[in-house]
Amino acid sequence: MYKFPRIRENEYSIGDVVIVAAVVILMILGLATLRSVVIETKEVARFQKQLIWNLVAFGVMFYVILEREIRIKMFGKIVYVLSITLLVLVLLVGKTVYGARRWIDIGPFDLQPSELFKLALVLMLSSVMSDPKNEESFSGFLKSILIVSPAVLVFLEPDLGMTIMLTFVWFVILVASRVKLRYILWTLGLGITSTPLAFFTLLKDYQRARVLAILNPEKHLHSAAYNVMMSTMAIANGGVRGTGYGLGTVTNMKIVPMQHTDFIFSAYAEQFGLVGSLFLLALYGTILVLALTKLKKLKDNFWRYVTVGSCGIFAFHIFENVGMNIGLMPVTGIPLPFISYGGTSTIIFAALVGLIIKARAVSKEPRQVG
Repeated sequence: MYKFPRIRENEYSIGDVVIVAAVVILMILGLATLRSVVIETKEVARFQKQLIWNLVAFGVMFYVILEREIRIKMFGKIVYVLSITLLVLVLLVGKTVYGARRWIDIGPFDLQPSELFKLALVLMLSSVMSDPKNEESFSGFLKSILIVSPAVLVFLEPDLGMTIMLTFVWFVILVASRVKLRYILWTLGLGITSTPLAFFTLLKDYQRARVLAILNPEKHLHSAAYNVMMSTMAIANGGVRGTGYGLGTVTNMKIVPMQHTDFIFSAYAEQFGLVGSLFLLALYGTILVLALTKLKKLKDNFWRYVTVGSCGIFAFHIFENVGMNIGLMPVTGIPLPFISYGGTSTIIFAALVGLIIKARAVSKEPRQVG
């Protein structure tokens, strides 16, 4: 009797193990830095919460890795609809923190719908743009615009940093796709020419002040540039080798606002110095390089776009967060992956890593085993 061969969907490599190891190290460094920030304060419980979220995130990452390909593609549409529903809901009943309504209070957990939409956007765009009917057509280009359009809801929260990040990811996937070059050039040209108008008409006063503070921080020392000035002070104090764990003078003085989230890099850099900072960036670089070097060997365009979009998210978060900590970028609420305090963001970052590994692991051609 003919015996049907068993087909293995996943083929894992040493590179996948290295990516997982990098994530584990990042999580450990994040927990250590967070502990140094919240120790001997009333916020010490955040360390325990982050530890739990890291464990949950690790489970989510492996769930994505081990889930079947067809289900991941199906879940993308479900998560997309769910995230839009939550984005509308957060504007209606969300919890307001520092003037922004970005979170839905669910008991001990604050859900940030924009983080979920980040994941949904990558999956939905990859699904639509990998469809042969949409790859080179104007209708496919229009569909991509419709898919990213709920980012307007994020802008209304308001969350300028996340809105820019979502737009960036849309553009990155657009460039990676087979959309005609003229559509991309139209988009780029429209974005550049409309920036001055958007700056003066759409941004709130404090958002414009944050941008202007980059150009003249001394003028805004006691307002928009204060966080950045304190952050750069901490980083400079770390020098090349750092002050040592728990010995950061500026960090221990608790004078850097939001040092457990937006400015946690300053606490890390002060304690571990330039050497530690380069090691941190090397870990991120390892994940991105291993993801992108196998891009041409991935099974299909869906997984290529998923990888490009996921890497785009990581690259934007790293560049923006580190950049604002050292005074090169405007202050936004963009967290540093696996380092900053936050439950939803950590889980979504882990899911994105899971997608990257899944993309690497899905066989280009099914392999017969047994």
